[in-house]
Amino acid sequence: MRKNKCRYTIVLSVMAAVLLLAGCGESSSQDNEDLYGSIVAGLGDEEQFSLRDIGEDNDVLFVTDMTYDDGNGNNAALYCKVYYSFKDTLYTIERIESQGTAYPVSCGEKRIYTAAEHGVTVYEFDKKKLGWSAVEYEEVFDADGSASYICTGEDGVKQAVAEKDYLAVREAYGRGTVVRFGYGASDNPF
Repeated sequence: MRKNKCRYTIVLSVMAAVLLLAGCGESSSQDNEDLYGSIVAGLGDEEQFSLRDIGEDNDVLFVTDMTYDDGNGNNAALYCKVYYSFKDTLYTIERIESQGTAYPVSCGEKRIYTAAEHGVTVYEFDKKKLGWSAVEYEEVFDADGSASYICTGEDGVKQAVAEKDYLAVREAYGRGTVVRFGYGASDNPF
């Protein structure tokens, strides 16, 4: 039994390395294996992952246990966990979540997006504060049906923003790339 368990462990380690060979952008597969190999090797049977180059120093690893076909050929997710390695430290967002299948988790240049019918949340990695920040933009309606726009910063302070600012963030989400998940290198369109 012990001999089979060792083979199983070796096979898992090799699979994790193979899964990470298809890194994005300019990051090498060895970089991704070094940064995230143990996380990918430890994923459960139902968990899927995606490595994405969002223009930071290293790729970002997204992990979820539930995906759906978004109708555009993407194995998309409404929620996921986010890992980013910066200067030998792993920075994690435990859960980001969109509200509805029309709004899959997406990414753009140095940003990750989640959305809802009347809102968008933007996540960025702050190298000075060494952590993720989140800013939420919302469209709200009064009793007469008139819209106004609110931005809630990472400090929780809400402030009014112009419609054009809200629409610009909404358009940035729309131009973003849907994060596509898979079980391994053959499923991941890196």
